[in-house]
Amino acid sequence: MLFRSYMAYVLIFCLIVALIVLSIFVVMDMYGNKYILDMKDLPIDCDTVIILGAGIRPDGNPCDLLADRLDTGAKVYVRRICKTILLTGDNSGENHNELAVMKNWIMKNYTEENIRESDLLIDNCGFCTYDSMKRAKNIFNINRAIISTNRYHLPRAIFIARRFGIEAYGIASDMREYDRMKKYKRRERLAQIKDFFLCLIKIY
Repeated sequence: MLFRSYMAYVLIFCLIVALIVLSIFVVMDMYGNKYILDMKDLPIDCDTVIILGAGIRPDGNPCDLLADRLDTGAKVYVRRICKTILLTGDNSGENHNELAVMKNWIMKNYTEENIRESDLLIDNCGFCTYDSMKRAKNIFNINRAIISTNRYHLPRAIFIARRFGIEAYGIASDMREYDRMKKYKRRERLAQIKDFFLCLIKIY
């Protein structure tokens, strides 16, 4: 009898956890469906386009994910939808300077006439999406932004940004097939759960 009662409580607990997790996924997907837009539909006169880091190769070049995020974000700026470009990523290692790679890629692939170097904002402490959005608001005083990252990543990035008071919209940077995408998407679901609760308690 006691065992059955115990198992009933365990089952109820598991059902509650499952419902909470599913609700988080629904909320994240809702943000994606509402705020991810095509280039032609993006609002104009935004403070910045936020380009999120994604890793660099051993040869010092951006990985495909990052190169496409940079290219998409740069095109948003060139169309004068945003006043600046905010590059945010990991600069924690002596031999890992993601921000320098990101900046060099943009300046190499776009002329000074297209993108003014003075309009590039550098966030060296964007170690994760949560930190990047928190710093965009608290350090760079961003109020209205376009986020350039991959489609699977955008719902969480937009959710976090809006929780910090940024009027954020997203543009998907996917331009090709990427390696290990299934792994990234599985990991993203776990990150959505983590950041949902971080946003609830709003760790500044």
